[in-house]
Amino acid sequence: MNVFFMPNRPLAHVFNACEAIKSGVIQQINAALLVVACGVLGGNAWAGAGDDHGEAAPVVAGASSPRIASSSELFELVGIAQGEELVIYLDRFATNTPVTNAKIEVEIDGVKGIAEAQPDGAYRFDSAVLKRKGSQPVSFTVAAGADTDLLAADLVVGEAPHEDASMPTRPWWHWAVLAGAVLALMALAAGFMRRKLRTSTARFASALIAAGAMIALTSASFDTQAGEGHDHGETAPAAAGNGPRRLPDGSVFLPKTSQRQLAVRTVVAEVKSLPKTIELGGVVTMDPNAGGRVQPTMAGRLEAGPRGLPQLGQAVRKGEVLAFVRASANPIERGNQLAQTAELKARVQLAEKRATRLAQLEGTVAQKDQDEAQADVASLRQRLAAVSASVSAGEALTAPVTGVIASAKVVSGQVVDARDVLFEITDPARLQVQASAFDAALAANIASASVAAGASPVALTFVGAGLALQEGAIPLQFKAQGKAALPLAVGQSVKVVVQTKEMVQGVAVPAAALVKTASNQDMVWVHTGPEAFAPRTVRFMALDGATVSVTDGLKPGDRVVTQGAALLNQVR
Repeated sequence: MNVFFMPNRPLAHVFNACEAIKSGVIQQINAALLVVACGVLGGNAWAGAGDDHGEAAPVVAGASSPRIASSSELFELVGIAQGEELVIYLDRFATNTPVTNAKIEVEIDGVKGIAEAQPDGAYRFDSAVLKRKGSQPVSFTVAAGADTDLLAADLVVGEAPHEDASMPTRPWWHWAVLAGAVLALMALAAGFMRRKLRTSTARFASALIAAGAMIALTSASFDTQAGEGHDHGETAPAAAGNGPRRLPDGSVFLPKTSQRQLAVRTVVAEVKSLPKTIELGGVVTMDPNAGGRVQPTMAGRLEAGPRGLPQLGQAVRKGEVLAFVRASANPIERGNQLAQTAELKARVQLAEKRATRLAQLEGTVAQKDQDEAQADVASLRQRLAAVSASVSAGEALTAPVTGVIASAKVVSGQVVDARDVLFEITDPARLQVQASAFDAALAANIASASVAAGASPVALTFVGAGLALQEGAIPLQFKAQGKAALPLAVGQSVKVVVQTKEMVQGVAVPAAALVKTASNQDMVWVHTGPEAFAPRTVRFMALDGATVSVTDGLKPGDRVVTQGAALLNQVR
């Protein structure tokens, strides 16, 4: 830059102007340094151990006991070191079933001993060697019944905490470059102070110096290094300890003690050729040859039979009298019946007298007249009996088949109408299931079928399909195979699983293994480690009433949780 002098002015004025420029430059540099100091104290603060910047998620604290885990094709073993005591949990590898009758020989650092069985199903081994810091190899010789195995792993006690790899640190050369840049800016500022600059130029130079310092400090502020044990901003919740917990990746840490409390069981996934299945809605019906209904043919009042009114579930035999119905009539009809009865009684008396007189005149009266008189008496007596019986007539209700009372809608003294269904009788061993299908070709593609009934599904035999639609669907009739009885009720809605002749590749697992994700997707839990479980989203189709075929999401060898999956899904 050029510096202009005023030769016409006195030299004193020139020196005064230089002093003013120098004072302005110093003021600008002081302002810049003040900004730098504020940035250092406010924006580029170093966080010490245990400090936190910003809002952090809650941290669940708790010390985790040293653990040792090992597994083989037969057993899965977990040991937890608690001072001089090693608590051992032994399970079957495939099913996660606790093994409580095993003999476990432990060897650690040359010290051997037998683990003692505990009442809770665990084993305990005591040794002072367990308190030594560092890594120690441990071997377990397991003998359970006819199975013998050798398991080995390393027990690490007192390991130093690992540095968080997610928190990057600045290399030493970065800070050296930053310090050099700041020194260069300070030297440049000092050079400008020694030169005789105009006021505007000095201000411009000071502004450049302040901007450079702010850029350097901003870079350092954004990359501030975090001290050990602290975090910036929002972080995922951390958890430690021996309790169950959901990990950030969605998996679950479930200690062996919790696994046994929840009765977690597994099965090893095996891909097989399984039949393609279709689920149909159905309803339980009675066999028309082994069931019947009791209906009166006339209106009247109900009376109990010889054994009283039948109860639900009571066994009855064919032809047994269940109840009586006494006919009821209106007053006019009853009056006409009584009048007709009185008239018939009078005619009977007259006919009897006439027959008596004719009998006394035997020999003088023709025999045919006497026979005619006797016939009139007999006819009138029968008519009188019929009319008299109609006044208080009754009907005996009998059982049409042998079975049990499935439905009873009667009470003593109840007035019923003709054709009312009073009792339903069925044979529980001969119930049927009628399903509704919407594909006419399905009837020719049925290989087998089953229905969920009680704890296990009941196999069904296909009887036939209807040729007329019922409520827009084709009725398919099934019955239980062999002598198996359906523990169901007539009219109960059921789900019929029809296995077709087409085959697909899948893994058969119990339906209880399926749970829902937070997004309402179907998933199963896979036992990935002795105390680790991972969720797997799957696709499936029903195989029978209690088993499903997983067609996607599992691979051979996965240990799928079949019992306790719903409780495992609630761990947070």
